[in-house]
Amino acid sequence: GGELSLRAALCQRRAMSTNTTTLALALAVVAALALPVLRFLAKQLGQLGGAPGAGTVVGGGYGGKDGSFTLAEVAKHDKKDDVWVIIKGKVYDLSEFVDEHPGGVEAIMKRAGGDATEGFFGPQHPSRVHDMIDEYLVGKVVDEADKDK
Repeated sequence: GGELSLRAALCQRRAMSTNTTTLALALAVVAALALPVLRFLAKQLGQLGGAPGAGTVVGGGYGGKDGSFTLAEVAKHDKKDDVWVIIKGKVYDLSEFVDEHPGGVEAIMKRAGGDATEGFFGPQHPSRVHDMIDEYLVGKVVDEADKDK
């Protein structure tokens, strides 16, 4: 009787160890998958105005929607991870959007740091794009002489 109960106890312990390992592995996978989803949701909530710090635009570190920039200042933002464009005299920070652009990164990078008005108003963009762009607004273009006003 004693040998049988010892064997049963060992089998039960091995099964519990396997269950614990499986559970730990499952939790690790769920956590790994949840992080990007949570980051995405936090970004979306921030843009919709439902999170702390809401109303902050992507380029908030540059003065928010009220920034004033010279052509020379905008021209410095011509890298894939730091992309600004000018559309009708307004400055947009597309750094967070460039990888998501349905027309590809290259389409935005052609005008990075410069005037993208003509390309933006091309036939490839549906009218809803014109409403969406405002969330990336960081300011307007000003002449060097008007910069400090």
